[in-house]
Amino acid sequence: MDYYPPELVTPPLALVALLGCPELHSTVGEFLRSQHRPPINSIGLADPQSASRLFGERKSTVTSHTPPVDILKADWFAKHRQRRPAVAVLFLSRDSVLGDPASWLRCTQQADAVKAATRARGARAVIIIVQPAGSSDIPDERALQLCKQAGTDRRCLLSLCLTDVAGLVKLGRSLHEQAGVFYLDESRRILSMHAERRAPPPELNARISFKAGALAEFRADWSTAVKTYQTAYSQVQKVPLGTVLPLQHWYELTSVAEQMHIKVVTLLLHQHRSQEALSHFQQHLASYRHPPPQLAPLPLAVGAAHWGWVGRQYQVMGELMNSRVDPAHLPPQRECHPAYFFLCAATAFIERRRAAQQARESRTASQVQIPADVGPGRAVGQMMAQGSRRLTDAEFVAWLEARETQVNHAKAAIAMLTTTHELYKRSSQRANRLIYHIGALLAREHLAAEDVDTAQKLLHSIAGVYRKEQWGVPLAAALLELRECAHQQKQTKEHVECSLELACQEHFLGDAQRGAIAQAAVGALQSRTPPPSPHTSPRTSDSGESRSGLPLELHIQSPSSGLFTCFALQSGFAPMAPLQDLGADGLVTFGVALWSSLPIALPIRKLEVVFLDSEGTYPQAAQQQEEQPSLQRPGAQHQLTLHPHKWVTAFVEWKPRRPGRLKAQAVIAYTGDSSAITWSLEHVSPEHKVVGRPGAALSALQNPFMHTPVAGQIGHIHMDVPSHHHPPKLQVQGAGFAMVGEQMPVSLVTVAADAVRKAEVAVKAEYLEGGGHSELQILVDNGDGTTQPLQVPLQLPDLEGEAEHIVQLLVPVSRPGQVHLTARLQYHTHQESTEVCQQLAGLEVVVEQPFTLDCQFTAPPRVQSIMPPQPEPSQFLAPAAGHAGNPKAAAILPLGLPAVMIACVTAVAPCQVVIHDIQEVPASSGSSQAAVVASATAVAPQRPAALRKGDKHSCVVQMQADASGQDLPLGHLQIVWARTGSANSSEAAVPSTVTTCLPLPLVSFQKPLLQASMLHATEVTAGSPFVLKVTLQSHLPLLQTLEVVLKDSTGFVTSGPRNTSVCVLPHQDSVLAWQMVGYSSGYHLLPQIELTSRQHLVVLNASHGRRVHVLPAKLPTEVVMQGQSSGLMPSGTDNLASSMSQLTTQSILV
Repeated sequence: MDYYPPELVTPPLALVALLGCPELHSTVGEFLRSQHRPPINSIGLADPQSASRLFGERKSTVTSHTPPVDILKADWFAKHRQRRPAVAVLFLSRDSVLGDPASWLRCTQQADAVKAATRARGARAVIIIVQPAGSSDIPDERALQLCKQAGTDRRCLLSLCLTDVAGLVKLGRSLHEQAGVFYLDESRRILSMHAERRAPPPELNARISFKAGALAEFRADWSTAVKTYQTAYSQVQKVPLGTVLPLQHWYELTSVAEQMHIKVVTLLLHQHRSQEALSHFQQHLASYRHPPPQLAPLPLAVGAAHWGWVGRQYQVMGELMNSRVDPAHLPPQRECHPAYFFLCAATAFIERRRAAQQARESRTASQVQIPADVGPGRAVGQMMAQGSRRLTDAEFVAWLEARETQVNHAKAAIAMLTTTHELYKRSSQRANRLIYHIGALLAREHLAAEDVDTAQKLLHSIAGVYRKEQWGVPLAAALLELRECAHQQKQTKEHVECSLELACQEHFLGDAQRGAIAQAAVGALQSRTPPPSPHTSPRTSDSGESRSGLPLELHIQSPSSGLFTCFALQSGFAPMAPLQDLGADGLVTFGVALWSSLPIALPIRKLEVVFLDSEGTYPQAAQQQEEQPSLQRPGAQHQLTLHPHKWVTAFVEWKPRRPGRLKAQAVIAYTGDSSAITWSLEHVSPEHKVVGRPGAALSALQNPFMHTPVAGQIGHIHMDVPSHHHPPKLQVQGAGFAMVGEQMPVSLVTVAADAVRKAEVAVKAEYLEGGGHSELQILVDNGDGTTQPLQVPLQLPDLEGEAEHIVQLLVPVSRPGQVHLTARLQYHTHQESTEVCQQLAGLEVVVEQPFTLDCQFTAPPRVQSIMPPQPEPSQFLAPAAGHAGNPKAAAILPLGLPAVMIACVTAVAPCQVVIHDIQEVPASSGSSQAAVVASATAVAPQRPAALRKGDKHSCVVQMQADASGQDLPLGHLQIVWARTGSANSSEAAVPSTVTTCLPLPLVSFQKPLLQASMLHATEVTAGSPFVLKVTLQSHLPLLQTLEVVLKDSTGFVTSGPRNTSVCVLPHQDSVLAWQMVGYSSGYHLLPQIELTSRQHLVVLNASHGRRVHVLPAKLPTEVVMQGQSSGLMPSGTDNLASSMSQLTTQSILV
């Protein structure tokens, strides 16, 4: 869009003239331009008497007898936007209007001058009375007189105070309204005058319609503007080409049509009418894309300029669609995507470059010279010499040709192609083939711009995709351009590779062309002189470092390489005979078969295979065999020749340097003194036997190793060369599991089959967890109860055949996890040997915790407490070394009362363990906040306790604190235990005893908010009353209210309140008492007493789980006997029931 002037691509703004009071022009003009909506442009003039210079005189009308006119004036738009105001704004001060007669006379004269200036062009006038804040309006008679003198009505006279923003807004609204009236009147005047003309030419119709559309734009009437612009465009299409200066007239028509087209599509897109804009663009290109037949043959310079015009149409349309249309609202057709327009623009720019190049090459010295001072004329699309003379067609063509030489055509095409490439890559509807085609076009333009490096990079990436997708035609085109890039950069290797690949394109190049290209490539490969030092290629090497060390070495490794389509290779080891059949020779045979897709033969001077063993790499020469003799006797060596579409086989037969792993790494074919072709065998396997992809005919061919031992071994490029020496057997023996705290016993066993000399073993133990490794210490058991750290490597004595050597090791384990032990034995087969042999062994051990600990706390049995709210656990006590597990969050116990902790130890080991001793070890005094008095009861077992997996052993710990504290440590339980056996019968011996420390949980002692202590007899006699008391103690400075509910239980008769409320004073005690009588012997639960604190949202069961032993009633013997003998006294049970009924009745009455 930068090609067009601003007045063509931006919406026009109304223009007003500020007259008088020049000190106000900057303030008012800035407000109108930056704060008013829509903005209004302004020009200023200090003296209103000179207003006629701004408005000028209206030109005479064009009659029907006027000869053909120009279509559009070049400066008409700019004139009305910058120099021809629509409204004259006259500023008058209030003092001058209301001042002496001289001042008033001067005001009327200025109004008369404004009237005379605006009447000439029909402009509007507005009078502004500038007055201080708070001033009253001027008298009506003076206001009317000013309006009459200026030729305007009363509503166009306004008062303005610069400090009043509302006044400025009112001024802007009035000016916008008056400007709209002027532009509407001007449009009507132009159209009415044009309607009076008889048979106006289409040029004049187009001009008038264009002016009407521009005036509609000035007043923001977008719908009318679009219609009138479309009418103007249709009139331009009717303008005949004529016979006078047809080339220049065609140039003028396309320029005018372009400006009108830009106006139409811009307004349509502004109104979100994208489909109509696309339709108009298609109509525009259909009308002017191809020059009319009468201009044929079109001069090359004119053709280049016209292709530039076509490209600009596509470019501008793409920019408009990309910036003004939401991609979600675009039609699904590819032709509606912005990238499509940029691609068409790039194609047109490419055609422009070709036409300009042809014009430059065909130019002769006898052609017409360009006149001096050629520039734009007064009409759009016209070029003038010396400002007024029209050019001849010959001069016009020469001027176009000279202009084309100043244009960087390749740069313009590259910019469009780059934009297209980025848009298509971001698009949801990606077209991969089109993207690669754009890349190829980019490469060609970079090549045309002499940027060979960038072109070569692009062509390499595109050619790789074409090879992968097997797109033959575009691949051949890319290879031809790559070959040209390599030629320009003097890159012999790149040039030969591209030539070889091109020569193998059977279906896309002729036989003669393929033969010539192949002949040049083979000649370079057979040259006796080394190639010159090439320019650095942007292509990354497929195979890394050179294997042959020659200047020209072609690598065939990656399937993305172009040489994969030129050659194929199959190889493999022949099965090796048993050791007893080899004798002293021990020969190994490796076969190589080569295939060529070139149209001519390729001689090979020498063929080598590079092998890798434990000592490194070394080459071996391969020999061709005409027939199939015994592989133990290779045929005579001579020069190989790769014939087109035929296999050539060769074999390597030699004795390996040493036993062990042997691998074929590469095959090198030397084609000249300084050139070679290298096949990498890195990815060869029995599943991927062939290195290369020369074509479909390869799969139909027979096995090249038919009737040879290699026939069934194609792809086997690895071989284990056996040794006469039998390796020793290395074992790491031990249990598959261990417990934390143990010293895990491990036996390192070495059994020699043959003699072992200078042996040393390295052992390593480490935890494997989350990708990290934590190495453990290893001890050597001396056998006398002492140990020493393992010295790595551990030297072993020389062993003879069938000898065995055992080393006992101990590995301390301090935490659970998975431990991996590895042992590496390095040795020599005899004392003078320099060959180092190696054996590996390993062992996986799972380390687990032997015990888990579960602790429960109980308060005094007859005391229930309301404790402060328990905070969230904020700290945890980290276990010390040798401790198992982590402590739990602290439990809260009442201060000053004895408490009991029941510690339950559960065995989790997979074997039986015996606990010899358990001790409670208190925490250090420095780590506690308050002293905790703790004593263990029944901790240490009287005799060793045997526990299997899942068995439990409990102990009791009593404690009491003398001061409150938070998260106090209790220490840990120290358990001395030993393992007695395992399910694994092969388990090695274990140490006698192990000490494990289990941390006890944290505990907090807090002063309770409220305590409920229950007092009662534990043993009573049936029928005898006793008292049940509950004492409530408050430790808060607040009054506490409790709801008390007593629920009767079986076995007791209760006298006292069942449902009541009790208020406990701050730091005071309150006692609740009930009288109770047991009526049935045995152990009975006391009635349930629930204390509910609404304040703390806590319910206490004061008598939870409390029982009383009720003894049977005992009466005197003589009383019982007399009563029973007389029949007046019932039996003991009846008498007790009778007494209970009386007691119950009395208790209720009480």
